[in-house]
Amino acid sequence: MLRCSPKDWRHMRKPKKDSHKGDNGRLLICAGSKQYHGSLVLAIRAAVRFCDLVYVYSPDNEALTRKLKLSTPNIIVLASARSLVKFMPRIDAVLAGSGWEESKKNRTLLSLLLKTKKPIALDAGAFGVLDKRMLHENVLLTPHRGEFMKLFGIKATAASVLAMAKKTGATILCKGHIDFISDGKHVCSNRIHDVGMTKGGSGDVLAGLCAALMADHNKPMRAACASAYLLGSCGLRLSKKMGTHYSSWDLVEELPLAAHTAEK
Repeated sequence: MLRCSPKDWRHMRKPKKDSHKGDNGRLLICAGSKQYHGSLVLAIRAAVRFCDLVYVYSPDNEALTRKLKLSTPNIIVLASARSLVKFMPRIDAVLAGSGWEESKKNRTLLSLLLKTKKPIALDAGAFGVLDKRMLHENVLLTPHRGEFMKLFGIKATAASVLAMAKKTGATILCKGHIDFISDGKHVCSNRIHDVGMTKGGSGDVLAGLCAALMADHNKPMRAACASAYLLGSCGLRLSKKMGTHYSSWDLVEELPLAAHTAEK
């Protein structure tokens, strides 16, 4: 079995010297709800560091969306479904589900997003409204072990993650004290973790990072392996400074520093 390492990060696409704004990834984030507003914020904070442009659509929390317009100048907020349709051709990848609650509206939105066949990372609330028959090779699923069990009805192991990735055609990053990542052809484990990473929101950070790397034209398997490694290394770095007393917000702030170290 392969293991995640700094090499996975070094394999990520690098910006060309003559690139322009947008060339290095345009990401759409469809996330958040009135109850789980933090998921959207954490995903955005992670993503804006690793792709050029981030578009945000969060119809279930209009109040938060208005605040984001004022407090987060480096995102583009889409205020309506009409705006979403207008900007969709420009989008390189999508993140959907972080902080979602189950609803008919989210089920319809996810179906429309999957039909575009664009690279898409699905997390958390997306699993409750997902039609698995719509999965395809450009999809990355990021369930924790409980969500994997609920999705597929079997315990998460290296073998079962490989089998379900092969069956669905999607790439799966199954989170746990050991992450298992598979595209149905290969399986990779990530053992780079710290116990302090059990704090709420770490999965939202991971999803935002994965999606940003996919927007920057990296394949789902490569993006998942690189993201799992990098986030784990952030936890280890923070543990040396703070023990276990750090938050998911601290993980976000550590991402660019860990990335710079991994690139050396």
